[in-house]
Amino acid sequence: MKISYEFYPPKDLDYQKVVNEFSLIEKHGPRFISITYGAMGSSQEKSIGLIKAFKEKTNIDIVSHLTLVGKSKTDLIKIINEFKSLGVSKVVALRGDSLEGKFQSHPEGFHNTADFVKFLAELNIEVFVSAYPEPHPDSEGFDFDLNLLKEKTIAGSNQCISQFCFSINNYKKLVDQISKKEINNELTAGIMPIYNIHSLCSMANKCGIHIPAEIINQFSDDKVRNEKAAINICIKQIKDLQNIGINNFHFYTLNQSSLLLEVFDELS
Repeated sequence: MKISYEFYPPKDLDYQKVVNEFSLIEKHGPRFISITYGAMGSSQEKSIGLIKAFKEKTNIDIVSHLTLVGKSKTDLIKIINEFKSLGVSKVVALRGDSLEGKFQSHPEGFHNTADFVKFLAELNIEVFVSAYPEPHPDSEGFDFDLNLLKEKTIAGSNQCISQFCFSINNYKKLVDQISKKEINNELTAGIMPIYNIHSLCSMANKCGIHIPAEIINQFSDDKVRNEKAAINICIKQIKDLQNIGINNFHFYTLNQSSLLLEVFDELS
């Protein structure tokens, strides 16, 4: 099993606290960590700050998120050069969302992610992209997202990380269609540990993700019971995904390590 983690810049700018959370799960040998990036570049400096904090404490490989929204090609080159100066040469290439809501491309930037991927690849950046077991809220459907994944793959990406999803059938459909469409892109499944079911449902609703009732119903006001349910759900999801041929997992940590420590102890 190959694993990786996602962290995000904290609002209070306590980067060391995030690095400390990572140190607790570093022993499980992640391939890399990804650092998120805000809409319209709203957290660009915070992302750079978190990258620097990690670089000071660890040699872990870092993959930085980068959105094309609101940026000219000149802006993007400047950011890429800053990444490279920090030893970061891998990027998760994303469209991103405009602060106003509906996506608007920059007149001197990119209109779609495939062109953005091509641009990054030509700058000798290793490009990761997103994949969707369930349709993105702005998409026209599963096939639309799948075709975008193929376009991004042709443009120069060979690794994709999925949006989190709790339906093994939707994952199986994605795996089958990637093979059927001959999309030569290695799939890593995004896994979301459940620290708070209400927060998760709110997040899922914004992302167009369905949380099955059989998962929601396992949670109550009992903190101990909730933690046990979250651990069991995570482990079951990993095993179910392994049964359909997925062995790469990217954990959306929410800047926390406690549940993952329990999950990895159980799995080992």
